[in-house]
Amino acid sequence: MAQATSLNSANSRPENSLRYEGWRVVLACHLGVFVGFATVFIYSFSLMVKPLQQEFGWNRQQIAQGFSLAAISVAICSPFMGKLFDRFEPRKIIALMMACFGAGVASLAWLTPHLSQFYVTAVFIGIAGSGTYQLGYARVVAGWFERRLGMALSIVVAGSGVGSFFIPPLVQHLIDRYDWRHTYLILAALPLLIGVPLTLRFARSSPTHLDRGREKRAANIHVSGATLREAVASRSFWLLVLGMCCISLSENGALAHLAPMLNDRGVKPADAAFIVSILGASSLGGRLLLGWLLDYLEGSYIAAFSMLAAGGGIFLLAHAQAFHAAAPAALIAGLGMGCELDLIPYMLRRYFGMRSFSTLYGLVYSGFAVSGAVAPLLLGYLYDKTGSYTGILSIFSCVTAIAAFGMLLLPAYRYSTHTSTTSIQPEGEAISGTSSPLIAETGASFEGD
Repeated sequence: MAQATSLNSANSRPENSLRYEGWRVVLACHLGVFVGFATVFIYSFSLMVKPLQQEFGWNRQQIAQGFSLAAISVAICSPFMGKLFDRFEPRKIIALMMACFGAGVASLAWLTPHLSQFYVTAVFIGIAGSGTYQLGYARVVAGWFERRLGMALSIVVAGSGVGSFFIPPLVQHLIDRYDWRHTYLILAALPLLIGVPLTLRFARSSPTHLDRGREKRAANIHVSGATLREAVASRSFWLLVLGMCCISLSENGALAHLAPMLNDRGVKPADAAFIVSILGASSLGGRLLLGWLLDYLEGSYIAAFSMLAAGGGIFLLAHAQAFHAAAPAALIAGLGMGCELDLIPYMLRRYFGMRSFSTLYGLVYSGFAVSGAVAPLLLGYLYDKTGSYTGILSIFSCVTAIAAFGMLLLPAYRYSTHTSTTSIQPEGEAISGTSSPLIAETGASFEGD
């Protein structure tokens, strides 16, 4: 016990120090997310709806299908991309996908009135984008941290929050100053000139993690954690999937149509962009605050709070008729929407270990992305039929609030950070594999459902 405590102390000190190399990796991963699919495509899309509508005469449902196709492509590719991240060094794969994503965004500048071109480009962007969001970067960071994993992941995921604060007003300014085609070219420069070189240079996996991973592969020994089959057979996994799907319905439906919805209610385009930025800034604050709390409180409580805030804020947005009502609603919604992408990797790591971490992340994100793809399409269809977003957004937000209580059914973590010299196997489950280097060194325990 004394040895385990000593190891705990030795390993917790570096993570608390700003000189710890892992924090530089976190910063690089944060910037990678900032210029990836989760920010550049998602937070610019709603501001492009009206320009595309005016340019080509497409209705909002047709335009929303482009968003949906990109999201579905991410959903389909994420499990396969996760399997690649589990087997190979992530940064090279991420850099390649980042370059492809940038090329795809640039190609939108040459859209023609043919919807098929728009849809094919959206699919390509989604495929490439599956390698540029938090999936790969979370794998990198999870190898560097144990005690401060929640804070580290929150900073990485906050890249999209920072991006959501800057991208909407930037896009609106560029559209007003130039046009939507030149705007896409400028947006494409972000992943190509920032994402690719930073990822290759700084987003390195932990040397200890890599060395021990090679030793384990050479000895045909698996990294610690549940197998894919064991994980997907557990109640915890499906509760996480359900919660993430519900919050995705609300937030992606609202995000894809927020700017045009506010414009329809008399909010000026600049003010609508500012409201999107408020949501993004609140999301950033929520990610950092709730991510920090993940290292101290049970994730199930944070998940429940996050979903309740998101559902409540989006309900208020659905009924907001002016700037003064929409701004505080966006603030509340953003606070709740800030933590769901921190929760996925953190809780997967705590419940299932590192053995199939990225593959499981990809599967959960697939559900998240499919829900996110369906929501904008459904909102666009119902808007074209009824001329209103209020009813469907109200339903989505209520479903999210109800699902929040399902998060309270999650059991205690399996891979906790409590000091212990033994590894306890849950009754009725056989989790194979050896002890993870980080878990073994920090004395983390394995707890059953």
